[in-house]
Amino acid sequence: MADTAKADLMYGRMCESPAAKLFSQDDLKLLMNEPDLVRLLGYTQSLIDRKMLKLVKVGDDLRFQVISLSETKKLTSMSDDEQMIYTYIEALGREGIWTKTLKAKTNMHQHIVMRCLKLLELQRYIKLIKSVKHPTRKIYMLYNLQPSIDVTGGPWFTDSELDTEFIDSLLTVIWLFISLKTFPTAFQEPQANTNIFGSVYPAHHTGFANLDLIMDFIILHKITNIDLATSDIRSLCEVLIFDDKIELVQGTFDVYKATWQSVLEAGYGRQYNEAGVLNELQKAFVQDLNATRQFDLFDHYGVINDEVNKDDVAYLDAWAI
Repeated sequence: MADTAKADLMYGRMCESPAAKLFSQDDLKLLMNEPDLVRLLGYTQSLIDRKMLKLVKVGDDLRFQVISLSETKKLTSMSDDEQMIYTYIEALGREGIWTKTLKAKTNMHQHIVMRCLKLLELQRYIKLIKSVKHPTRKIYMLYNLQPSIDVTGGPWFTDSELDTEFIDSLLTVIWLFISLKTFPTAFQEPQANTNIFGSVYPAHHTGFANLDLIMDFIILHKITNIDLATSDIRSLCEVLIFDDKIELVQGTFDVYKATWQSVLEAGYGRQYNEAGVLNELQKAFVQDLNATRQFDLFDHYGVINDEVNKDDVAYLDAWAI
């Protein structure tokens, strides 16, 4: 009885430290001022038997870690088989464990394993998760944990499937935001008093979009309810760079500007012609711009106007082979 009281005292003192702390035998000797190792191990065994303490292997050494009272209550309500399965699931953390691996580690019959899993799942101690890497496997993890990115595939996957619609919508939003930070009048409604020569910022402009501004914009306007990291936004920007829609500002890191070609592809300039609001000078500028695009070898979106004599056009089909 005295040993149980001493064990409870040791448990209380251990709980005063952070929950993740691992105690060695020497730590417990100092904590309890107990030089008798046999008596000290009696305290630890009492706590282990009551599911209040667990052994953790660190390299070749063993450490002791306290178990919270709520977790203790949970463990003591389980059968021995359920406890063993729960312990293996807990050990794998956010990675989860495959039922086949669980069966091999516990050396239990398949029927017993599945029965225990079902009971633990009904009590919301564990949950079944889907893995992007192994979609056909049944993988379990603790109910209160969130799967790691390696398991879920990150924010780009929904129900283990790549959510291309979500990705495309975010790419569009990010490109529009960067474009507006690059070309101030690019997507405004056509106005007769709009100076299209002012659509580009001066060379010394420093207010281009960076990752923080993009992230703030997405959060402020509640573009998505999925938590995105800075690395996720950077990945999307890299896709836009690959698609020639944006580019890094020279001499900077994670600062972007839209390409003029991507804005032209989106229709900037043409809406002014169609709306009939351009004055003669601006109209000449847009027409000259369109004419220039016809002879740009690096313009993948240029077309040949109907007015051009086809006999005067050289087709370089052989270059594309």
